Amino acid sequence: MPPESAAPVFSFTSSRIFRHVPTAFLQKFLTGPDYQVRVFKSGPASQLRLAQHLLAKGRNVVLVLPSSAELPLYSSLASLLASAEAELPFWERTWARFPQYAVEETPRRSSWPERWKALFTLSRPGRARGVLLPLENLLQKWPHPDILQHEYLHLGKGEEIIQDDLLETLINWGYRRVSMVTAVGEISLRGDILDVFAPGYDLPLRMEFFGDTLERIGLFEPMSQRSRTELETVALLPVTGCIGAGTYREDARAMYDGWLRLGELSRTARAALEEEDAPAGLPPAMYYPGAVGLDAWLPRDSVFIIAEAQDLRTKLEEAGWAWQNHFREREWPRQGLVLTSGDARKIWEGSRRILCESLVMGVRGDGEELPEESVNGFEDLFWTPESRNRPWRALMQALPEWRRIYDQTLFCFHTEQSRRKFLQLAAQDQHVLKTEYSASERGIFALVGSLGRGMRLPWARMQILPESVLQPGAPKAHKAAARAFRGLDTFDDLEAGALLIHRDYGLCRFGGLHRIRFGSVANDYLLLQYEGEDRLYLPVDRLGQVQRYKGPEGATPALDRLGGTAWTRARERTRQSVAKIARDLVEMYAFRKIAKGFTYHPLSELYWEFEAGFGFEATRDQEKAIADVLADMERSEPMDRLVCGDVGFGKTEVALRAAFRAVVDGKQVALLCPTTVLAEQHYQTFRQRMEPFSISVGLLSRFVPAAGQKRVIDAVRRGQVDVLIGTHRMLSKDVEFANLSLLILDEEQRFGVKHKERIKKMRSTIDVLTLTATPIPRTLQLSLSGIRGLSVIETPPRDRKPVETSLMERDAGELRPILERELARGGQVFWVYNRVQGLERVAEFVSSLAPQARVGMAHGQMKAQDLEDTMHRFWHGELDILVCTAIVESGLDFPRANTLIVDQAQLFGLGQLYQLRGRVGRSSEQAYAYFIIPDLDRLQETSRKRLKIILDMDYLGAGFKVAMEDLRLRGAGNILGEAQSGTMGKVGLDLFLEMLEEEVARLRGGKVETHIEPELNLGFQALIPEEYMPDGQERLQCYKSLSSCREEAEILEIVDDLRDRFGSLPEALKTFVAVLMVKIDARRLGAVRVDLFEDRALMHWDETRHSLDLEKLMTWVRERADSARLLPPAKLELRMAGQSSRAEAMRLLKDMLTDLRRRLHGEDNPKIELDAALAQG
Repeated sequence: MPPESAAPVFSFTSSRIFRHVPTAFLQKFLTGPDYQVRVFKSGPASQLRLAQHLLAKGRNVVLVLPSSAELPLYSSLASLLASAEAELPFWERTWARFPQYAVEETPRRSSWPERWKALFTLSRPGRARGVLLPLENLLQKWPHPDILQHEYLHLGKGEEIIQDDLLETLINWGYRRVSMVTAVGEISLRGDILDVFAPGYDLPLRMEFFGDTLERIGLFEPMSQRSRTELETVALLPVTGCIGAGTYREDARAMYDGWLRLGELSRTARAALEEEDAPAGLPPAMYYPGAVGLDAWLPRDSVFIIAEAQDLRTKLEEAGWAWQNHFREREWPRQGLVLTSGDARKIWEGSRRILCESLVMGVRGDGEELPEESVNGFEDLFWTPESRNRPWRALMQALPEWRRIYDQTLFCFHTEQSRRKFLQLAAQDQHVLKTEYSASERGIFALVGSLGRGMRLPWARMQILPESVLQPGAPKAHKAAARAFRGLDTFDDLEAGALLIHRDYGLCRFGGLHRIRFGSVANDYLLLQYEGEDRLYLPVDRLGQVQRYKGPEGATPALDRLGGTAWTRARERTRQSVAKIARDLVEMYAFRKIAKGFTYHPLSELYWEFEAGFGFEATRDQEKAIADVLADMERSEPMDRLVCGDVGFGKTEVALRAAFRAVVDGKQVALLCPTTVLAEQHYQTFRQRMEPFSISVGLLSRFVPAAGQKRVIDAVRRGQVDVLIGTHRMLSKDVEFANLSLLILDEEQRFGVKHKERIKKMRSTIDVLTLTATPIPRTLQLSLSGIRGLSVIETPPRDRKPVETSLMERDAGELRPILERELARGGQVFWVYNRVQGLERVAEFVSSLAPQARVGMAHGQMKAQDLEDTMHRFWHGELDILVCTAIVESGLDFPRANTLIVDQAQLFGLGQLYQLRGRVGRSSEQAYAYFIIPDLDRLQETSRKRLKIILDMDYLGAGFKVAMEDLRLRGAGNILGEAQSGTMGKVGLDLFLEMLEEEVARLRGGKVETHIEPELNLGFQALIPEEYMPDGQERLQCYKSLSSCREEAEILEIVDDLRDRFGSLPEALKTFVAVLMVKIDARRLGAVRVDLFEDRALMHWDETRHSLDLEKLMTWVRERADSARLLPPAKLELRMAGQSSRAEAMRLLKDMLTDLRRRLHGEDNPKIELDAALAQG
């Protein structure tokens, strides 16, 4: 543990020097002859920061977003960077935001209020504008700007207005009359008071008349009816795309009749267009004869910033096909209603445009790199266990350093209350933060906004950090307890047919989200398909019962049968296996707490002499890692430390110092390597450094003949070898050490399960030092959690240059110049193809590209002598190109090899790609890496993500960051050993880990809690309506988030997010939220089932396992005889008669259960204002 005054260790890419805001780049772009420029590695924050600088120069900006973009994230960032405009009327603000344009929209979930708001903002002159534009909007035709000149109202206090005329206008614009307004597009007239929820306002408007004079305008809270803000003027806009005035309808009918005569519209379709609600979902070109392209609305001389520009053409064409299919199904005209993708792209012809590309094919040409780093959690800021234990201290100590490193740090808080609390605490530590943002000011800002993840922009010296990343393990509402069977956590790539595990019924396939009607009640269910024709429909409130199946790669396990015994037997066998693994784990960690039986002497003059033999200047990170290792060796319990450092950053020197100290004290050291070639290289390094001190270094690998191996093993047994370096041959039972005290593992991720079983037995009472550039995810997780020590070397050696990385297709015309350039400067090339079969054909292809080159081949199945000979020839420059498998992945150092080509790169893991790239660029020469793929469009999504990460992280010292991304992509994985592999395949990883943790806790004498999840049976509708949230994946994610909440506050946080993203909650969703609130209290009371009806509820307990105080329960029931009664054998009926809505009935029921819990358990939880929260929704 560092001393109190020690500065916190936080992650920052210091190895790269970025320019400040690219002023010269922008100036050249805005004034030069080239109208197009490419930008690489950017993200949402980089693109908006770039837009911010263009707006500051008085230029209009249109940010074109792909349909897959996180539009709420872009919108939140734009609001955050323009937070000073929050009090301005919406039409005076900088940014106009278009919603996504779905092919089908229902009247209740229409996005036209937002569209009219954006169009109205663009029609107001006078300032530079920014436009957030999902690209499918480009295909659409829009009402002519002249229409909006007539179809809006600008009202001010004191004006004379006839109420009936105003009401008729609003109804023509699509507003609905209701008794009380709660959603955009609703109006209510009571006497001289007119309430209107209009586009552009967060709250409804209240207009009070005296006769025909408008006396007062203000905003009010819809549920409390309290006034919030007085306004002088107000702008009222339509809320429907097809305005209902007679003129427009007649023009549309005349257009339909013309299409009918030309045969472009069928008589059936023509009749359907006369139905009362038909216009609500029509595209504008089906209603307004003079519809125009979006270029008629966009600001003149705009600069277009196009995100994911490499996919633009494909996405536009896909959207166009979707519209054509939509028109064909409805028998509408198929030409002229939307633009073609070619016409849409003409919108920016003649305009300056910035193409932001992520996956770039070929060598990157001229352009600008504006990298953006994601910050997803506290661990991305502070990775040491000490920081996790004292997060506030770490954060406060980081603030002065952040002021120095960054021009701007933006903290983003969800509510004003949380910001106020943070500012008060920071003030106690003498830190004053700014609360009003200015793009031109330096400093740390505390702002209010909605962000789910953070970003760092090294090129702009800026970071944006949401409140959720400022503390470790900040509770996410959608996550269950860590030790619980977590249930599905993401639905992004969950497709029909995916394997799932139900904790009670076993392995099944996902059959989609279905709405099923029982009698008059319809609710949503997950379809789970089992063996044969067995089906299970799972209520959405029980999504926590299922989890993705994560088993051994390539396995296709058999599905279980409902009611069968196979799943029960598999769980029992797994539980027995888990018990053995748990005993081994507990024994190993208990063993490691026992003193290792020896201590090292203080550092001697001999050590300092050995240190002086290091021919380079140690970096700051390297010195700290060495100090950490030496300190661990002096402790009484065995060391278990992970040193994570980029390739060539000096990890081997850390191992040399530790090994030397152990040998000087008369101990033996074992250095375990994954490959024979790497073992040979380490052997030469250790011999060169240690032989002057009379230290014996031995080698054990395939390169050593059998007789030589026997001599080495005998010498090790007698203690005559001080340092033994070798491959997994060292793990054989015939290798015995006389006095082993230190085990060094190099590139641990390359060892298999059996090897780890042997290592696990070796490491219980000796010091263990693990070296890697990209640790396996589970190893990294153990280190981050503090179970293992962690040192990170991020500082690169002097004069080291980042490897330039490109993505390419297998084109001989492009690959030939790459080889010729490297050979012309006297360098060497690695060509990696990870299949032994076919390697000869690849070598022939390489020889045809460079006939003059000397080409060699290397793979792990070659004879030891042949492999050694090939590697030596390459080392001595006798070969120009080495065609090989990933045998060169680990640790090899060939300073003259400065070009790497990875064939079929999509087949490699993220860590493998990073390790391979580390084989080049180990000198001061500029190095190049080319990842070859067959076809970018056909890549799987995980491969695309992997390649995007490796292309973005091409800076020095990125290894630790790559490992963190791998941890997110793959999850923790498994390191629990061979016994786990078979049993895990039966029940899946997550259920296996839960069973393991429970067994470990039981063996340690801890309390193993079993949570009863009550079953809900609903007699009314409670769901997320499709018209409120059309996307099925999004509805699944929302159901999961809500049903996984363990506390009421978590549900209310999600309700706030839903209101911000989708608008006010419909009644069915309010009811669903209220039902989940009731379920939380039912769980706390130990109920096993709850039957809910509109006016009553029936609670069921297990009469043999409940923990209720029956005497207190009966007293409580007697006091409420009019609304509660006990029924045999263990049921409680509660009545909620006379409530105005189902949500209100559920609120009353929750109050009753909270009161019952307080009576039974003496709990005094704060009252959750459910009705107020849902009313705000």
